[in-house]
Amino acid sequence: MLKKRHAAMFAISAPVLLASVGGGHLSALPPAPGLRRERTLEQIEIEAQPVCIGSLVSSAGSLGDILYYRAVREGDGRVAVGYFAFWSEERPWGNNWLTWSVLPALGIDLVYSRSLLVAPGLQRALYGLGDVEGASIEYARDHSGSLHAESGSADDDDERTVPISREEMFALDPTRPTFYSDIWTHQLAGHGAHRRGDLAYVRCYGEGNIRPLPESVSSTFRVEGRAGPAHVEQLGGTRLDVEEASQRLARVGR
Repeated sequence: MLKKRHAAMFAISAPVLLASVGGGHLSALPPAPGLRRERTLEQIEIEAQPVCIGSLVSSAGSLGDILYYRAVREGDGRVAVGYFAFWSEERPWGNNWLTWSVLPALGIDLVYSRSLLVAPGLQRALYGLGDVEGASIEYARDHSGSLHAESGSADDDDERTVPISREEMFALDPTRPTFYSDIWTHQLAGHGAHRRGDLAYVRCYGEGNIRPLPESVSSTFRVEGRAGPAHVEQLGGTRLDVEEASQRLARVGR
């Protein structure tokens, strides 16, 4: 009788647990962008600068194929670029201590990630679709006039924006700045990795998959209240990611 009762309980609970671990029906990423239109010289420069995004821990959610950006021109030829990385969801399930312990991850899913495990949870209500995290890089001009990454910033585990030195950005890859998370919520000022192979996953972006953040994606994913370090437009200066559109309108108006 006891075995039958346990079997019945498992039959009832298994679909719920699977919904908790899966739940792909509630994940979201921006749609694939269209063909790239005419670019300014500065946009070409920015989009040719490689940037890598990764994580020291494994958790649910897929990292998007496109790294979006906003950029401003500052004085002395300096350029500040804010990068928006999109994950399909923000959930703790994966190769991490929350999942190993089961109950902490399940508790988070019950309230924050999912409501009753199968419907959108508090995270969706507070922040919007998927998960959006930000990082920024301050570029200067080297002796040849090319962009040279000098420093960066990203959010730490407590969602405080912290500075990241050039040495830290290039510690895992001497040719490409790398921002990574050490927590399931994907904040990108991670620490603790000593080599690229320490990361559970990493994706590097460059020419073709670094694109200006379009207004359609910004509004759909409520970006204005998320990914704080990427909002370099708050620094002032000339917006470089929107010059393409404004120049095109100016040409039409002539």
